Amino acid sequence: MSTKSPVSTSQLLANIANSMLSTGPRTEEGKAKARYNARRHGLTGQFYVMDEPDRLAYNEHEKEMLAVLQPADYYERQLSIDIAQDHWRLNRVKGIEFNSYGLGHHERAAETNADSAETEVAVTHAQTWRADNKAFSNMALYETRIHRMITKNKRDLEDLQAKRQAAEAIAREEAELLLADQLAEEETIDQSGLIATGLLSQDTIQVNGFVFSNAVLLAQMAHKQAVAEARWYKSRDWDRSQPPPFVLLTFPKAA
Repeated sequence: MSTKSPVSTSQLLANIANSMLSTGPRTEEGKAKARYNARRHGLTGQFYVMDEPDRLAYNEHEKEMLAVLQPADYYERQLSIDIAQDHWRLNRVKGIEFNSYGLGHHERAAETNADSAETEVAVTHAQTWRADNKAFSNMALYETRIHRMITKNKRDLEDLQAKRQAAEAIAREEAELLLADQLAEEETIDQSGLIATGLLSQDTIQVNGFVFSNAVLLAQMAHKQAVAEARWYKSRDWDRSQPPPFVLLTFPKAA
């Protein structure tokens, strides 16, 4: 009975390189499997070949990253996807490093005569690094470059978001002023609240390219006024004999 000798790291890398020269699956079954492994990214249009577990894991990773980064437009989303992909690559290179040490342990464990399992692992790890330290150095260099790309893209994204949020805050303030001005002019009130006319009758208001929901703005304005009124009375030990030194607006009741 013949035994199969372990494949060296150099031979394994050579096998991988040779496999990249393959013409691909030739049977209809093989071609069908290859087609099912191919995926196009829904947002970037990039074409990937991933097995199903990796695809699901990556999709969840990207979803969670975008939820944290909160891109608001196409360019912000592209930068956010770049950051998510680079973090995935960073995780992958760490996995390759761990797996390389594991492969080294598999190949060299028989050569080590240690007095404990911990010593054996330590020695085989050292032997693996000494035998292939250039590859490990390249991994570290690769990791450093990915970190730099993440840092740059994150800085660009934060700059874009800061500018957008500043412009949006100005537009929101102007929208609130326009609605407050119309509320102050409203005089006709029935039991259900203000009769909506003009801007108040619309579902949205657009200012400087930003579109806001009137219902949301009015609810926020009502909350701000309620807080300001409460602070005024608190500063006077809740003495309500004098009204606040600002006009109290009457807001439409929610439908």
